[in-house]
Amino acid sequence: MSKRDDPQLRIRIPQDLKETLEKVARDNDRTLTAEITRRLRESLEREGILF
Repeated sequence: MSKRDDPQLRIRIPQDLKETLEKVARDNDRTLTAEITRRLRESLEREGILF
């Protein structure tokens, strides 16, 4: 599945969290989507939910 074919998800998050994620994404030279995806994946892997 290409990135364009990946499903989209609209969520609401607090403004301060969005701003923090945007800053961290810039610092890590990632898009906001890539940063959020990486963090969600790592969190699920740590919990043993995603392998």
